[in-house]
Amino acid sequence: EIVMEYQYRCVAFAAELKAGVLGAKGVPLGDQLQSFIGQHAKDGWEYYALETVHGNVKAGCLASLFGRSDEVVFQDVAVFRNPK
Repeated sequence: EIVMEYQYRCVAFAAELKAGVLGAKGVPLGDQLQSFIGQHAKDGWEYYALETVHGNVKAGCLASLFGRSDEVVFQDVAVFRNPK
């Protein structure tokens, strides 16, 4: 049995659209993701997964004084792998 070992790279991904009168305009989301994956593939990285991760952002001292509380943010992260 052959077991491959990989190194992994996680890269934040955020597609961009512009709001228009008749809906969103710009490059379709799928095309943006395909281009993003292709850019990393040129460097030898194989696309592995797209995951959503979350992080807790703690309000700073000044923000807390004005009633702001901690918040949870979400980010899409593309996972690439490359054989070691």
